Amino acid sequence: MFKEGAWRDLEPMQKGLVLGVLAGAVLAVLTRQLSWLAVGVFLGAGAGYLVGRRRHTQLQTGHHAQNAAVMSSTEHRPEETPEHREERLRWAATYRGTRMLEGKTDRAGALGQIRDTVPGFGPERYESELEAALARIEQYRVGVRARRAKNLAQAREMDVLNAVFALHYFNRRFSGHVGEYGLGRIDPEEALGDLYTRKQIAEAVTRSNALIEEGLRMGIGPMDIHADMDRLRAAHPGFNDRALSDAVNWGYLIHR
Repeated sequence: MFKEGAWRDLEPMQKGLVLGVLAGAVLAVLTRQLSWLAVGVFLGAGAGYLVGRRRHTQLQTGHHAQNAAVMSSTEHRPEETPEHREERLRWAATYRGTRMLEGKTDRAGALGQIRDTVPGFGPERYESELEAALARIEQYRVGVRARRAKNLAQAREMDVLNAVFALHYFNRRFSGHVGEYGLGRIDPEEALGDLYTRKQIAEAVTRSNALIEEGLRMGIGPMDIHADMDRLRAAHPGFNDRALSDAVNWGYLIHR
């Protein structure tokens, strides 16, 4: 059984990992993509570290301001282990390398941000870690491109409304996520332009936005999937149940 007070006794890093796993599991179920578990752990660990570091800084500041006595041995927090530093360096390099590939920073900026996040290594180590991260990202992108190609092939078998929704929903919800490793949006006109006219695609984008926005608003009220799906079917005819479900589940996720 879960020991009473156990959550309170966990370090911020441990709490972040637990919450990251839970969030990743929810996203994996909703999106049917197991990669969200890894992303949840990745982000949870990073958030836990930042919270712990901030708390430690606040404690130190309060200590000096009040000229307090030295903390007792029972209150002392152990120094960060070499393994933990290596893990954070790898995490920082992967994250900043992704941002570099997205065009949100250049190489010098990425190196500086990695160094600021995990100080204490030599310049050569930051360079080599960024190179290793870029190589990992390219490997990850192989799987991401394969998944995108599969989703695009499925969309091209749908009617224009549902095909455009599938791509537009992905673009709004997932294309900017770190788990896409900088590959960005899928252009509906480029992906579907040989099947449908520009006007048809533009109209479908407008209707897709309307469905998504209503699904997001539904997340604010009571959670009743059957009633909400019926409302969406009536208000947005032509969309399949997968599209309706994606829209309302996004609203549930944001507001729960």
